[in-house]
Amino acid sequence: MTDTDKNVTSDDSPKFFKISVEIYPASNEIQEEEEHPYIQTSFGLCFTGSYLNGSILADTIEEVLSNIQATPLSDISIDNLSDIAFAVYKQVSRQLMQIHNEKGLTTVLLGGFCPFTTEFKLYKFAPKPIIPGQLVDFTKSEIILVNDIVFIGDSAAEIKARQLLNNSSNQFTPFHILRDIIKDATFKTVGGNIQAGLFKANKFKTFGIIEYEVVEDENGQKQINQSFKFRNLSLNLDDNELRKGDLNILKTFFNPFEQEWINYFNEVIDDIEQ
Repeated sequence: MTDTDKNVTSDDSPKFFKISVEIYPASNEIQEEEEHPYIQTSFGLCFTGSYLNGSILADTIEEVLSNIQATPLSDISIDNLSDIAFAVYKQVSRQLMQIHNEKGLTTVLLGGFCPFTTEFKLYKFAPKPIIPGQLVDFTKSEIILVNDIVFIGDSAAEIKARQLLNNSSNQFTPFHILRDIIKDATFKTVGGNIQAGLFKANKFKTFGIIEYEVVEDENGQKQINQSFKFRNLSLNLDDNELRKGDLNILKTFFNPFEQEWINYFNEVIDDIEQ
């Protein structure tokens, strides 16, 4: 990476990651065959800040949590596993700061179901305010989930999001709030397409998003075009090359704006009929 590359920004980077968690039985012997994990699950991770540093963090945390050896006396609770993930977060962040200075910092949310109790927990990893001349320090905190939305990132965007949330109707979901923030040019640190993930059956899975736009054809007639976005990019799952060998990709997409474009479509039909 050159010096000019360090300042590159992008709205097209993944911000959600599935973190594989694999726990193997402890053994002092060299296994001739690959050992199978006796616990295999997945946590979810999202971050705000540098996409390069965030993706390195996610990959490194997964490398560690997917290669855990445990004895019957080992602590395999999510509290302990998240402590290990936090230790990785601190080590990687400090190394990245040597390259990117303050741009090497990210704030992370890590959540999942405890392999020991099956209880869901969510944690936040974040840098403490930087004091010139002192080694940067970090905090780990558990977020107690109630009915509120957890925000991370740009503080001004968070204030705007809470205003939208307080003034919204029942049909105005967090997806609508995020879309409005993204479209608002005031918040230059928030951009790209909406990304999403879901905890289901005690595991984490990333989901795509169906979005729409209203366009006019050459005759001036309006029509609605849908696009399928996955990991912040458009992905055409009907491409024959993705179905080679008679295979099918089981990717699920949220459709948060479906009622909105249906209402708009009905209005267009009514105008044509009149």
